[in-house]
Amino acid sequence: MLSIRDAYGRLRAAALAVCTLWLVAAPTSVAGQSATPKRPMAAAASWGTVVVNADGTVTAWPDQADGQAVRYALPAKAVAAAVNQYAAFILLDTGVVMAVGQNNAQTLGRPGGNASSPAPVPGLRDIVQVAATYGHALALGRDGTVFAWGEDVDGLRGDNQTSHAPVTRVAGLPPVVQVATAARHSLALGQDGRVYAWGSNGQGELGMGATGAPAPPSPVPGLDKVVAVAAGLKTSLALKQDGSVWAWGSNQSAMLGNGLRGESASNGNAFSPMKTPGVSGARQLVAGEGFVLALLADGALRAWGFDGFGQIGVGTAGGYHPSPTRIPSLSKVIGVNAGGYRVFATTADGQLWHWGTPIPVAPVRRPNIKTPVVLEP
Repeated sequence: MLSIRDAYGRLRAAALAVCTLWLVAAPTSVAGQSATPKRPMAAAASWGTVVVNADGTVTAWPDQADGQAVRYALPAKAVAAAVNQYAAFILLDTGVVMAVGQNNAQTLGRPGGNASSPAPVPGLRDIVQVAATYGHALALGRDGTVFAWGEDVDGLRGDNQTSHAPVTRVAGLPPVVQVATAARHSLALGQDGRVYAWGSNGQGELGMGATGAPAPPSPVPGLDKVVAVAAGLKTSLALKQDGSVWAWGSNQSAMLGNGLRGESASNGNAFSPMKTPGVSGARQLVAGEGFVLALLADGALRAWGFDGFGQIGVGTAGGYHPSPTRIPSLSKVIGVNAGGYRVFATTADGQLWHWGTPIPVAPVRRPNIKTPVVLEP
């Protein structure tokens, strides 16, 4: 059996570690690293945008800050970030998670008021990844333990209890190497290469073969040899060792990538994992608000799903792309992240690109960005 360290190293090699937490999330996607990043990365959601610079400093554009960039003073170097509706989370190379923003639903991980500058989330130590969205967040410890805080609905804490401490451990999981979370459900990738899902199952997003009531962490049947997971709007996705992408749950936003769209069986809904056609050789997988991106081994990107703000990156805005679509204007990508309706990609030359909703949002209305452009510091 792989050790946690070996499993985490294999995951990072197969699915390049950028953020999901974002909080993104992420990407949701892998958000933790054990050393200062050599390339910039970014995370975004309704709270705003956070960029972790290559030197471990952080620049943020809170959406309600009149378009002004903020530089936060931190006690150590940042390695990743995640953002949800109310707050931003910054992972330090010491394993501490810093939180800043509103404290609605105790999304800062503690009782009390809002925070205008980053402060540690109490009780979290030796953390290697953070994922966040809407009003809640997850953290992954180096020992494979998963913690949750913020909104406490639909089984997001992994149980059916009606009240919890601000930060709680998610019980019923084996040692975990990556986490992802969406509005009302979460995923964990076990050291064993299996996917564990919990929370809402109204559209089959837990992969159990049917819809139903919220459920505690359970393995997704028939799915193994997984190296990364992503969670979107009532939808779950997994990247397998062979580079194939598998998806299940709602197809309302065409996130399953099967050429269809809608919330019925005839429109492509899948209550069990189904292989997404048109994607091969993938090495990273992220999900935003109703859309998905896959980074391929050759550095190209494929995107599908909701394109209301140009987040598919092909020059359009509005409607849906129900099948994976190549983003032709970007190559040599080494990492990608998505949060809300924004996408970020880091290329091999160290540049950070973005598209979708603009950054910053205030003080004047800016047009959506329909193809990738470099994010200027």
